Formats: sequence, structure tokens, C-alpha cells
Amino acid sequence: MTTVEIENIEIPIESDKVELKGSIYYSLNTPPKAPFIINLAGLLDHRESYFVKFFTEKFAMAGFYILSYDYRAHGETKKQTGSRWDKKVTKIFSDIKEVINWVIYEQSERLLDDRIFLFGRSLGGAIILTHGFLDKRVKKLIALCTRYDYITTRIRFPDDIIKLISPKYYLNKDSKNNERIMIAHCKDDNRIPFENLDQIKNHLGLNEENVIVYNDGGHSFKNHRDDLFKNSLDFLKKY
Repeated sequence: MTTVEIENIEIPIESDKVELKGSIYYSLNTPPKAPFIINLAGLLDHRESYFVKFFTEKFAMAGFYILSYDYRAHGETKKQTGSRWDKKVTKIFSDIKEVINWVIYEQSERLLDDRIFLFGRSLGGAIILTHGFLDKRVKKLIALCTRYDYITTRIRFPDDIIKLISPKYYLNKDSKNNERIMIAHCKDDNRIPFENLDQIKNHLGLNEENVIVYNDGGHSFKNHRDDLFKNSLDFLKKY
């Protein structure tokens, strides 16, 4: 039986003297050079959380390299930064640029044709549809149950912070959005209201086939994860 191999790594953020703790996952099905998927966790999750690990292992078995890392104030990284994620939220979002740089320069011998894909849920989806959306080095984006505007949260962020973490202020229509972006949401999500999906879809001008909707499943896509993985894999292979 093929197993998933794990390499623990550290990604330095030199400007703040922080090292993001992470892991690279792959399997015997992963060729020496393959695309990299960066799997971005939800709020308060980390690279060992069930939802993250489920898709990480699935993608590794499908022949990708998967990088998952712990944000500031999350997982192992919070030993350096403390656990007040709300005080570090803008850096949590902008760190993805350093992570992408690290893959390109430190994993060049493994990275196939600069194919970097982003996959993530909730907070991870918002990171994808902000800094990830702007970074044209990222070839494919898959954002799950993502908030459109952080003005809707129970935590009242200052207006200047809301504009730095809300996809609403980053997204724009582009003829290539349907080649590049897939989104998904469950109608009964009790954390991020379903109407966020339509707001993102309309802002990006996405076709119906780029929008996956489940009637139930909640915030974790319960009973739909295998189907979601299949849809995600099919989308990533259309490169």
C-alpha cells in the first residue's frame, strides 16, 4: 500500500524574524517534478487538523507535492508569535507571498513548470482570494466557504483592517477567471453565510461549472469531501 511521505520544513519571514512551521507531503505516485499545492487551513486550524490532512493526503496520493503550514498564532508557529491571531491577521494574509517565494526558489528542483496551486477553506479561502488572487504566479485557485467581506464578522475589525483581509477589495473580473478559479460552499454553513458564494461568483464572473454547491454539509463539507476532492482534482488537471 502506498503511503504518504512527510518532510517538515521552516519558511523564514526574515522581516519579522519568524519561521512558519510547515510540511511537504508526497507519495510514490508523485514524480520527481510535479505541481505544488499549498493547502491553506481555516481559522484556528493547522496542518494536522482533520480537514487539512484529509485533502493533503488525497492530493499527495494523486501525484502532487502538497505544502501545508501553520500560520502565525496557529499550530507550531504560535510558539514564536503567541496565540493572538486577531493581532496578526494582516500578516497571516500577506505571508502567503513569502510562502510562494519559498516554493519557487527553494523547491525549484521539484516544481514542475512553475505550477503552483492554492487550495483552502474559510480563512484559507480568503487568503487565496486576496493576495493569492493578485499573484499571477499562482496558476489555479480553489477557495471553499469563503467570506466576501469581513465587515460581517462578529469580531469588529477596524475599517482599514477589513479592507486588507476582505476578498471584496481584491477581486476583479477577468477573462481568465474561469480557467483559474473554482469556489464551493454548503447552503447550511453555520459559520459563513451562503450568500457569500454568490457575491464572489458575481464579482469574478464565474461560470456555473466553476461553482460547486451542496445543500448540506455545513462548514466542513460533511459527507461531500470525496466528491469535493474529485471536482477539485478534475479542475486542477485542466491546465
